Amino acid sequence: MIPRPIILYLCLLLFACGGDTPSISGPDGTRLTLLSNHSLSIGEPSGLALDASRSSLWTVGNDPQRIYRLSLDGQIQNILDYEGDDIEGIAADPLDGTLWIVEEDRREVVHLNSSGRVLERHQLDLTGEQNSGLEGICLDPDGATYVLNEKNPGLFISLNADLSMKSQRQLDFAKDFSGLSCDSNRSAFWVLSDQSRTLFLWSPEEGVLGGYALPFTKAEGVAVDPVDDLVYIASESESMLYVYRIE
Repeated sequence: MIPRPIILYLCLLLFACGGDTPSISGPDGTRLTLLSNHSLSIGEPSGLALDASRSSLWTVGNDPQRIYRLSLDGQIQNILDYEGDDIEGIAADPLDGTLWIVEEDRREVVHLNSSGRVLERHQLDLTGEQNSGLEGICLDPDGATYVLNEKNPGLFISLNADLSMKSQRQLDFAKDFSGLSCDSNRSAFWVLSDQSRTLFLWSPEEGVLGGYALPFTKAEGVAVDPVDDLVYIASESESMLYVYRIE
């Protein structure tokens, strides 16, 4: 019997060979249909989050290291005062609208108010290469916080309220892990892999539920609107925002 991860990989490879199409199909028949794409006036966007109001997005830029509020079509609405060291992920708190970011090199989770002032920060006890650290962060509707470690090893980490590590699970279904978003409708997480050029739907209990081969490079941020079943993806290399509908 062929192991499930190999079957999933072969399916993704077949879909990837289809080229630039408006829809991306997963092995279970679910599709992501491209609704629009928008150029971002941001150098190397990395990380993406839907605001608690669902009316705007948040992203971080690597050149320079700043935090941006965007309209849903990618227009810059505000630039926060916070200047980072190596920001790689961002999340909006659904309970109070504050922001959470991860600093990759420092292995830090940082809590900010809506203007960019630091409320608290905590360094996680993680080993590994400096530039293969924290990449993604998300909060579920109850405010529980989760972060991703990029690779060597790839880790999905659940945090306690004091930002200490509650649990961690090693990930091995992609070459690296570059973005994370919670999906309350499906009780699962959307996980990006830059190097595998794939968006995965993943559950800690059931593993990989689906995968979507992406027709663009350097996908570094993902945000999901569970009400309208929309997926927003930021490409770092192209400085583009892609908007898909889950069907």
